[in-house]
Amino acid sequence: MMLYCIVMKGVTMSIDIKYYKTLDTFVRDCKGDNNRYLLFIAQECKFYISLLKNSKIEAYGAIFPEIILDTISYKEGLIAYKLNKNEKVFLQQDINNLTLKEDDFENINSVITFVDGLSLNINSYLDSLYELLAPETQVIGGGAGKIPFEQKENIFSNEGIYKEAALIICLENKIKVGFEHGWSLMQEQAIATLSKENTLFQIDYINAYEFYKSMIEKDLNKTILDEELETYLKTYPLGLVKFDNEILVKEIIKINKDKSLVLGSSIPQNSIINFLKGEKDVVIEASKKAALKAVENCNNKQKAVFLFECVSRRLFLDENHKNEIEIIKENINEKLLIGLLTLGEIVNNNDMNINFYNKTCIVGALC
Repeated sequence: MMLYCIVMKGVTMSIDIKYYKTLDTFVRDCKGDNNRYLLFIAQECKFYISLLKNSKIEAYGAIFPEIILDTISYKEGLIAYKLNKNEKVFLQQDINNLTLKEDDFENINSVITFVDGLSLNINSYLDSLYELLAPETQVIGGGAGKIPFEQKENIFSNEGIYKEAALIICLENKIKVGFEHGWSLMQEQAIATLSKENTLFQIDYINAYEFYKSMIEKDLNKTILDEELETYLKTYPLGLVKFDNEILVKEIIKINKDKSLVLGSSIPQNSIINFLKGEKDVVIEASKKAALKAVENCNNKQKAVFLFECVSRRLFLDENHKNEIEIIKENINEKLLIGLLTLGEIVNNNDMNINFYNKTCIVGALC
């Protein structure tokens, strides 16, 4: 077991975290110990909610494409984090109807939240959560789910597993964040002239597929066959331009038969968009900047570090992803790194709301 003991304000606080290859092993190891656990499940882990329910272990968690502990990325197994007594956890089975109130978040400095990453209601959930929190509360997290992208139950407790759900973990400790995406602007802005929820039909009154394809062909200076276009999706995302000119990266996860583009999160009609392009060394450098920013904001006194990174960055970086994780680890002074590959990333940054990103790297330093 990886047991990290750290000192805060004269009090020894332990971070008790362990990787298990199977859910069976976790249950055998922890059954009857009267502790609460936060579980991060890799999608290839054989996960049976009945086993967890029958174990009587109080546990909460979510399923992700991959999980990371220090510099090792796992596609199977799980990470078990033993919750401290002062860490409150709320599972919301329906993100459209939160059962919480402001009093539930008293004396809270930071919140980690996981949400069904393929829900069409993420932004409204984050708006509702924002209304319950004190303005100075730091929020980070990500979207749960599996690849290929298909909405299924992925948020759970030992009582059941749900979709259209969210998990909220409340911390008294402060978390300082850094986040970057590293995708470069390709050309002038355009308008999403026809969209609904997370589907984009037209850009500047032209079929979205044809417009998008023409932008890639122009950049590559070659003609692309229709059957080839999907191979470029991980390299050429879209960017939603906010009122302050910040870019929210939007991943294209699917091309429909009608040649509309399905995005990883909602795209408001008539919003301003940019076309973005990825280069591996620039994307890795952005992750390094996020790590450095987080530890700098923590005055380099981090006790442990959380990483929430879009799974599509992993797919884009391919064999270079291991190098990226090692660089992040090096730049957090070799502190404990707990990472998840997510279907969208969640963070607020002295903002008026909580944002949901795609293809972004978020680093949170536990101070």
